[in-house]
Amino acid sequence: MKFFLCLNLLILIVSACSQESDQVTENSKVDVSNTTTYAAQMADLDKKLRSQPDDISLLLQSANLALENYDYPKALADAARAFRLDSNKVETKLIYALSIINKSNRSVSDIRRARGYFQNIVKEMPDNPKAMIGLANTYVLQQDFDEARNWIDKTLAIAPKFFDAHVLQGSIYKVLAAALTGDDSSESLSRTYMDSAIQTYSRVCQYYPDRPETYMQLGILYQQSDNRICIDQFYSAVQLSPGNLDFMYALAYAYSLFDQERKAMSVYKEMQDLDSSYSEAFCQMGQIYQKKYNELDSALTMYREVISIDPNHVDAYVNMGVIYEAQQQNTNALKSYAKALVILPEDRSPFMSLRDFSANQNLARVYADELQKKL
Repeated sequence: MKFFLCLNLLILIVSACSQESDQVTENSKVDVSNTTTYAAQMADLDKKLRSQPDDISLLLQSANLALENYDYPKALADAARAFRLDSNKVETKLIYALSIINKSNRSVSDIRRARGYFQNIVKEMPDNPKAMIGLANTYVLQQDFDEARNWIDKTLAIAPKFFDAHVLQGSIYKVLAAALTGDDSSESLSRTYMDSAIQTYSRVCQYYPDRPETYMQLGILYQQSDNRICIDQFYSAVQLSPGNLDFMYALAYAYSLFDQERKAMSVYKEMQDLDSSYSEAFCQMGQIYQKKYNELDSALTMYREVISIDPNHVDAYVNMGVIYEAQQQNTNALKSYAKALVILPEDRSPFMSLRDFSANQNLARVYADELQKKL
């Protein structure tokens, strides 16, 4: 399975967690894996809100905290309540607009509504970087990159190190590079956009050296460019956020990609010890055993662990079928291919894109047909 994250080719929506100015402080670190702290902080705020449900200050604190931790449904619920209580307050409009554009099912009308709020705030406070980048983001969401970059440039003119401005700028370059990938006539331009994205995220890492998510984004870009420097970026993210399984997975996959399988397996084993339900740690170890070391029984053990965690893991079934076929266990091979083929797209592993899912099912179909012809 190819490594991917949900942010890989998507615009990173700005949240309310940025610094208010261009000052870089020691407190700029955001540990997205610190769910225990978030849960405790949110529980404390919820307790206060139960006794003071109309306290706008508490509602905004809760919405801000939820945005910082990517808990967008919670952010929207609290921001919307605060907005109903006072729709004129600048901070209320700002948090509400940020929550709207972070909705998973946002519509065109949502984007336009949020844009209106951001525009109103910018009129009242022309130097508010959060509102300016929020406005830029609404244009990005509608693929008006020229207008988005116009607002990014305005933001950086008043706050040269504003985190969200640089991240959004890098995201635009990344999307433009991806849009041209595979087009031979635009290969040079795609490379230019990719280089610009790398330079932008490198700048963010320099300005904010304690933000693990920026190293992750930079690592993804280097990996897409087939550059082993990605390992260093993923390693930095893991060091800054120990125990974050997604960061560890990225590092392990990069080790494997650049022929450092033993290091990869060490990280996958550590992931298994931290969370025995993280199926991809077992699946990737299985692939290393199978495809690198030809240790087929060890690979089967890993794949059986995968399907005990996720019975709809098409990748594991296909690989098991290949192993059974190599061991001349043809009946088991056909059963494995059949199990891969009955999985519905909506039931696939959350780690697998629809494109990869379809490709794996096609492989299962081809392998099954070829095996049946031999029998």
